[in-house]
Amino acid sequence: MNKERAKEIFHSEEMIDVTHEDRPVYIEEVIERNETARIHPVDQPNVYQEVPLHELKEPQK
Repeated sequence: MNKERAKEIFHSEEMIDVTHEDRPVYIEEVIERNETARIHPVDQPNVYQEVPLHELKEPQK
């Protein structure tokens, strides 16, 4: 995923599906300086990790 799309999803008021390694995640923060995102699994809101933006996917509908 590119940085601009990740920022759009982060700022969106609606929930947009995003996955990391085929697992649904929520973007908590986009860290522009190193092109990463702080995420957590949708079903585990207390488990955070920082991942490269290119590892995030938007499932095809």
